[in-house]
Amino acid sequence: MSAPPTETMYMHRGCLSALADDGKQNEPQMALQLLKRPRPLPSFKDEEKGIHAQWKIKGYYYKKDGLPKISIRGQARVQYAQLVIEGKLPNTVTKKALVNIGYIENSGDILDIRGCNYRLLIFGVDHVEVKPVKDDQQLRISKLHPFNCFKFW
Repeated sequence: MSAPPTETMYMHRGCLSALADDGKQNEPQMALQLLKRPRPLPSFKDEEKGIHAQWKIKGYYYKKDGLPKISIRGQARVQYAQLVIEGKLPNTVTKKALVNIGYIENSGDILDIRGCNYRLLIFGVDHVEVKPVKDDQQLRISKLHPFNCFKFW
């Protein structure tokens, strides 16, 4: 009894071909282009995927339709296409899509982020660069306007 012939694969001009043990070339079923496998990136144990920026914050205040969320000592980060704010006291997480952010204003270490139906104030943010917009005009709101309900300090 003889063993069935085995085939050996080899690279010939960028195509994959098969040779039988007797050295005769078999008809390949199809020619496949060999691709180089990319080298894996080094994996860091303490690093999460998709984080573009990260800041430590002293606290945040989030107001939408119902009761406001207030939390202190946490972090804010831009992960993929979301702004994620985590607070430690109490333990809360708020996620907002970046496309839903209307505009951002800063005053010292306070960021005022506004969307269509929410307001997010982040306190104690260090090293944030906010560039002024051309034709920037200060928002003037009368004393009787509903946006005055957001002023709590």
